[in-house]
Amino acid sequence: MKDALQVIVDESESNPFIEICGFLGFDRKKETYVVQNEKNISQDPSEYFMIDPLNYLIFKEKYDLLAVYHSHINADAEPSEFDVKMSNNCCIPFLIYSIETKKFNLFEPQNLETDVNIYNRFKEDYDNY
Repeated sequence: MKDALQVIVDESESNPFIEICGFLGFDRKKETYVVQNEKNISQDPSEYFMIDPLNYLIFKEKYDLLAVYHSHINADAEPSEFDVKMSNNCCIPFLIYSIETKKFNLFEPQNLETDVNIYNRFKEDYDNY
């Protein structure tokens, strides 16, 4: 888990002027976490993020999707109103890293579309990070 989160930190810190985004998943065959950075295709990448939906579907075919991650460049790691709405709509947790505070926050939607056992393992690893 620590390595996966460090990849997100490094990518976020190397691009502090746009929201970095991607997927955090679990590879059952290799028993390891997977981080896949995605291009932010938003019209305003300094304020919002948007990921190509096809890339989302391809990632979900290969791995157990645990969270969509993105960075906040000018705010803490608390989810914005938009983050909450989008996470709840797609039933996927949002993992947010704040460049400003150097902290993570995991927002869990009301309903989860993921393997509960794998997600609980991830939560335990995240809580111990």
